[in-house]
Amino acid sequence: MDKYGLPELEDRDYVEAPECRKPADPAAGELLEAISQKKRNYVYLAGAISDDIRTYKWRERFTELMDNDERVIIVNPCANKFNQGMKQVGDNGMEFTKEAKRRSQGILRAKDYQLVKMCNAIVVNLALWSPEKPMIGTVQELTWAHDVFYVPVIAITEGVENIYTTHMWIDECCSAKVETVEEAVQMFKTFFLEY
Repeated sequence: MDKYGLPELEDRDYVEAPECRKPADPAAGELLEAISQKKRNYVYLAGAISDDIRTYKWRERFTELMDNDERVIIVNPCANKFNQGMKQVGDNGMEFTKEAKRRSQGILRAKDYQLVKMCNAIVVNLALWSPEKPMIGTVQELTWAHDVFYVPVIAITEGVENIYTTHMWIDECCSAKVETVEEAVQMFKTFFLEY
């Protein structure tokens, strides 16, 4: 009996209660099975959002290649009504920015912060940008991922060299760089799903 008059419990004895259960036995392979059944991976698809249809298409391709894996939740900032509507604004970067500000009333930065915070991986396309609409929001998301939440970032370069694919500060925020969406999917699967 312990000091409260209760029977002493052995190391592997557990009280049966709804919130208590015997932990997985790593020797029996139960731990990996338990992890794979419970863990959901949230992946944020960062990068430019503009009237350039490619900024939507690479995200759709990533989602398609993940093949509806139940362990993955894709967080695509382009898949909402607001950003779908922004496709019609046009290619003038200043007009796009003014319209986004008018429509969002300042909520976008806080929303994107929360999306990055809830994810355990970021995939970013650094190749798609234009001088008229620099990736100011994307750079903030990469900074939050690296400096605030320590979330791994897989960067897609499409084999091009530009200020985003070569800048040392952005390099520091990226955990890995690949050339294609397909390589990004494979890297994500290797490090987040195949354990």
